[in-house]
Amino acid sequence: MVHSAPGQAVGLAPPTPPIQTRPGSNIQLNPYSPKFYNVSQNSNIYQRVVLIHGSAGPPNTPFDASITVYHHLSEFPPQTYPVSDGYFKALVHLSPGTNDLKFVFLPGSLGGPPLTTDLTLTYTPLLQNAPLHLAILLAKDSECKFDSPTYKKNQEGNGLDTAIKKMRMAGYLWQAYTGEQMSRNGMGRRAFQLYEEWGPDTLSKNDSACRTTAKVHIIRSNKTMAEIRDPDVAQQNPNGKRRGDLFGIAVDAIRNHGGMFAETPNKDETHVAVLFMDTKWDNQMKLIRGHAALGGGSGNVKLAIFGSHAIYSWPTCFEEVGPCFTDATKEELREVANDAGDPGLNFQAANVGMGAFLHEVGHLLGCPHEPSGIMLQGYTIFHRSFVTREVRIGRESLRICLPKDECEWHRLDLLRFRCHPMFRLPPEPIVPQMKPAMYPVENGAIAMSSTGIYLIEIHCDGGCRAHLEYPEGPQKEVFLFEDELRSLMPSKYRTMNKPINLEILALGLQQISVEDFSNVVKNARFEIGRRPVFNSILSNPNTSNGGQNIKVLFRRVKHIRIYHGSAVDGMEFFFDSGSAMFGNRGGSPSEFKMETSETIVGLHVRIGAWIDAIQIITNLKRSAVYGNSRGGSPADLIPPLGYYMVGIHGTVEHWLTRVGIIYSGETLDA
Repeated sequence: MVHSAPGQAVGLAPPTPPIQTRPGSNIQLNPYSPKFYNVSQNSNIYQRVVLIHGSAGPPNTPFDASITVYHHLSEFPPQTYPVSDGYFKALVHLSPGTNDLKFVFLPGSLGGPPLTTDLTLTYTPLLQNAPLHLAILLAKDSECKFDSPTYKKNQEGNGLDTAIKKMRMAGYLWQAYTGEQMSRNGMGRRAFQLYEEWGPDTLSKNDSACRTTAKVHIIRSNKTMAEIRDPDVAQQNPNGKRRGDLFGIAVDAIRNHGGMFAETPNKDETHVAVLFMDTKWDNQMKLIRGHAALGGGSGNVKLAIFGSHAIYSWPTCFEEVGPCFTDATKEELREVANDAGDPGLNFQAANVGMGAFLHEVGHLLGCPHEPSGIMLQGYTIFHRSFVTREVRIGRESLRICLPKDECEWHRLDLLRFRCHPMFRLPPEPIVPQMKPAMYPVENGAIAMSSTGIYLIEIHCDGGCRAHLEYPEGPQKEVFLFEDELRSLMPSKYRTMNKPINLEILALGLQQISVEDFSNVVKNARFEIGRRPVFNSILSNPNTSNGGQNIKVLFRRVKHIRIYHGSAVDGMEFFFDSGSAMFGNRGGSPSEFKMETSETIVGLHVRIGAWIDAIQIITNLKRSAVYGNSRGGSPADLIPPLGYYMVGIHGTVEHWLTRVGIIYSGETLDA
């Protein structure tokens, strides 16, 4: 076990915790009345649509029946779902506040009267959390049409109003699915919020009442349809010359849209899932034009983008979810295609369309590719999370879709969500940003974070092979020893000739990468007068290795002159005799004088592509922040307990580009 405050070392495939069976009411008048597996009476819910699993009727008996959900004060139309062999899944709409719900089991061919169970849930919208925005991007000359088979166009149309309904419904399915995955894995009733406004609701085809519902922003690009559909920008075109350009087109359109998306100084991050309306399947070129599946960030804009080529298969409302995910209609390649090429069956196109788009939302939220689940290609069975019985298409079809059969968010994704500010639950505080750090010491290293480390991934041979998580709470310090890290991985990765890399994640969306842990620890150690001394990892390890390596060791520092402007050019240390230059002289100099008994104990830096700003921390005080105090991300460089800062090292080009501290178990004056 890796030494730390009590933690949990786990491999990549922990068993899924079983869903506990908890009765939905204190009194069951009939053993066949509806029971709830994943929610309990008087639960607090923080999302508008919740996915409820349960049972009704005789257990272990093959039969088909139905269950109808009656919502609080008839604020949403009743919804009916299948009961398959006694098992049901129901999407339930909630209104803010207390919701008194009725689940009525209709036995069907089993015979007998309807059986009712009441369930009370309290829905609290978390308006304080940053939401996920849903948007549809139009070319400046858009025809506002999406690809759809002829019969579908005749049924529902393929215009902008239909696309808005489908995008809104997909957003709530993503939210309900993610909330259930979080709860199932013991991480509370957490899900991202959608940006909502008051207006006509489209979540049910049986009414159009005004409610607080997800807004779908209509974003107009300054690009034409021809530019968006240019084969050179189609991501799936192997000969495309600008296959990443659609992401930039979306970023520019979002920023130019203004309003809540307008760029302002120190603006918080904006998270947007963008659907390209003008995507077009070209049957002659066998290419989806105007489509890219990408997720990530550009400055303070975090985006997931996707084409509209598969939305013909998506539901527009609650009533269409089940039929959509069990629709085995074979589509014609001459009319439509999905990301995998052949559109296949309608429910398969829905899986790939909604699931692959959710995959990009995962990237938007900071998730890398994982060994399984949504962040691999597990979304090909996305439908199983919403239906009890799978459409029969071969031997792989399931009679009953149980939780163990469903697509999943990988546990590493869920751990990221657990500590993401968009998933914050009351009364959890807003955590300031502060990068974690790692300090080599004798025989290993200490990972440190003032906000708390919640996850350490252990990578080897191109993938994450094991990880450390801390169920009792994020850790300020974690001791890391190579032998113990290797022991957590599968046996074939434990040999010393395979370097291991670490990803250290802390609260506040902060993360550092450690390439070749063994080599970093070994090369950090040197000696001064037979004293062991260590270099910390440089504060900006992801910056290129260019520039000149520099180092200053100090004993009794009298004062420091800091050269800075919009970045830090250098620092000059003055001693009892002489001085030493760290970096360049440039910008405007500032003086920081020190008392006789004062010693430097650490640094606070702000890091971007270079060192934006620096602050000196002593045993008596902190200096001013020199440089651009709002640039980059903050990090503290303070040696572990029992060590003393005895110097500084880093790299310099025009400005300081990387900084680290030098520390020892005793001062150089000793």
